[in-house]
Parts: sequence; structure tokens; C-alpha cells
Amino acid sequence: MIPGGKVKGKKISHCLYIAFCCVMLLATACSNPGGSAATPSPTSASVPVSPKSDATALMSEAVLRQQLTGVQQLIQGMSLEEKLGQLIVVEYVGKGYTADLQTMIAQQHVGGFMFQEVNHNFDAPYNIAANVKAASSQAMKDARIPLLIATDQEGGLVNRLYKFHGPLPSAEEMAASGTPTMAQQQGTQAAQWLLELGINADLAPVVDVQTVDPPVLGTRMFGRDPQSVSTYAGAYLDGLQRNSVIGTLKHFPGLGSITSDPHFGLPTVNRSKADLEKLDLAPYKSLIQQKHPAMIMSTDVLASAIDPTMPAELSPKAIDGVLRGELGYNGVVITDGLYMEGISSRWSIGEASVLSIIAGNDLIEGPFTVAQVASVEAALKKALQNGRLSMQRIDQSLERILLMKMAYGIIK
Repeated sequence: MIPGGKVKGKKISHCLYIAFCCVMLLATACSNPGGSAATPSPTSASVPVSPKSDATALMSEAVLRQQLTGVQQLIQGMSLEEKLGQLIVVEYVGKGYTADLQTMIAQQHVGGFMFQEVNHNFDAPYNIAANVKAASSQAMKDARIPLLIATDQEGGLVNRLYKFHGPLPSAEEMAASGTPTMAQQQGTQAAQWLLELGINADLAPVVDVQTVDPPVLGTRMFGRDPQSVSTYAGAYLDGLQRNSVIGTLKHFPGLGSITSDPHFGLPTVNRSKADLEKLDLAPYKSLIQQKHPAMIMSTDVLASAIDPTMPAELSPKAIDGVLRGELGYNGVVITDGLYMEGISSRWSIGEASVLSIIAGNDLIEGPFTVAQVASVEAALKKALQNGRLSMQRIDQSLERILLMKMAYGIIK
């Protein structure tokens, strides 16, 4: 989602500018939740404009260029520590706005944080929406650059809003309804509830295609064929993104055929590349073209046909090669939690973070202490010093992140 232009003398490709235009036009549609999204043109990088709205199109382009200028100026005014912090989304342990979270935001300049019920973030008295919103607001006040505040609200088994709104239908149940409208309504309702908590990003929907029984992800998947998954996940994504909440497709390149839990080891998918394209990658191809997801989450699975040695979220072949190169995705890519066993058993969180940025990810998710954030930032600095990473690469991710924050009204 990088518009064309220059940042510190480096030209940004025109195709990324067009991709960002798509997101901005979709974000504009957020003000009309009941309206329909524009139909994508045959080329996935553009959204058609009615012949009657040439003036509107010119105004939109002018706004986009103005926002690009703002992002460039913002980047130029950032210290190295602020730049590196923007690439990090943290978790934290404790209820409310803890001292550690405040340090990570105010002093370590992290770009965002996640609420997780398992980390006791919603323990009383933060099981009341107004109190969570107050904590979110205080965090925003302490951040120089407005924060990405996220959770992974899917419904069903992964229902972070349970304490506030009780049980909600799973992806499987949404699809079983036989009408994508239900999925869109659930996404719309989730967006409204998330915004009430000060949350502006949802790490959902799941677009894994179920192909084994019993599935490790259980009821979290929308179906057994790519078309059903694309239809229902796309409807849920619309419900989020048309209502000003960032949506996230996950888990790239696909966990629908795994037989072991990725929290406790590194699963392997031994499909051929042709089968990956036909099954696991098909929802990404469709939804990238038609729905323009703001984010995609990469995950720790070994897809041997793509890269037989590196987990997908740390693999340039998977992220820059397949997701960006073959599928044409130019938006923000966020890692899965780098504390998961398939990653942490082999790499420190600092080294995993460096590898994830080299691979093509933009946001590092998973540090949950001040010390871990410090180790990630130190590892990124060292990688810059020894040439494993360049400032051009860091600025590329910064542009994607900051422009997404602008598109969704996080940065005003």
C-alpha cells in the first residue's frame, strides 16, 4: 500500500501507490456501513470510479498525495529508535494500562499492542468496556505516533469479547448459516464493539481451508473448499473494514492441513506447489484482488514446496516471493506470535525479528516485556550496522504501516 513518490531520495513503485489507493477508497466507504463496496476492476490494483465522479477522483488523488507527503515528513522526523519501535506490536501481562506497557509505548516507541484475555488484560475491573476504552485512550496519549491496538476476535473458540458480550458464532457456524450476510453482520458487530474498547485492528478472519479431520483449528475455519472460505471470510472482512477496523487474513500460507499444534512445534505441510495454489493460497489470491485486506498474518509452518528449510513467516521465498511477488500483495504483513514453539525453540526473539523483516514482514508481533522489546530493537540495530538490513527496507515497512494507520483514521 505504498503510494508513488520519494522517501529520502528513494523512488516508490507506481503499483504500490495504486494498491494504497484501493485501500483509501475502501476506507472512504467505511462511512457508509450499509452501502456496497465498489466492484473491483479486472486488474486487482485499482478500484473503478464512476464517470460521474471525476471531480471526486481528483480530490481523492489530491488527498492521497497530501497523506503521502505527511508520511514522508513523519518518517524524516523520526529517530532510529522510533522507526524500529513502529515495527513492533507487543503483548503485555496484567490488567489495564500497566507500567510495563507504558514504558514500551512512551520510551521504546512500539507501534502497537494487543489485548489478550489469557494475559489477564480483561480481568476486573477491565471487564467493563468503558474501563478498557480509558486504558486505550491513555496509551494513545503516551504515544508520539498513534497506536495500532489489536486483538484477535474471530467468534467461537477465539472470542476475546466474551466477557463483554457473551458467546458468539464461530466461523464454522457462520458458514453453516448458508448466507454470507450473517458473516458480514458478525464482522460489522465486532467492529462496533471493538471500537467501543478503543481497538482499531482485528487479527481476523481465518482463511485456512480445512482438509484434514479432525482439524487442529477446530471450528475456526469457514469451510473445506477455497470458494466457501473466500465468500464467508470476505464477508466478515467487509464487516470490519467498512466500519473502520483493520482486518487481517490469516494464517499465511495456510494451516488447514496441519496435524500438530503450531503453538508447541513447527508443523509441516507437504503439499505440492500446485495443490497449495489450488487450495491453501486460493483464498488469498481471491481476497487480495477483491477485498484489499489491510493486513495479512504470516505464520510458523514449514510449507516444503515453497521453502523446505525455513518457517513461512521467516522465509523470503514465502513472503517476498509468494505473497508479495506471486499473489501481488502490497499491504502490511504481520507475523504470528514469535514466542510460539516452532520459532522460539530455534531462534531468539531478536534474531527471529530480524529474519521476519528480511523475509518481507512489516510488523513483528510477540514481545511482551520491556526486556524483550529492547532485545528486538538491539537486534534490528545490529542488523542495520552489519548490512543484513538497510534503512531503505525499514522505511519501506514504515510507509506501509503509517499509510495504513492514516487510511483507517488512526493517524489523523
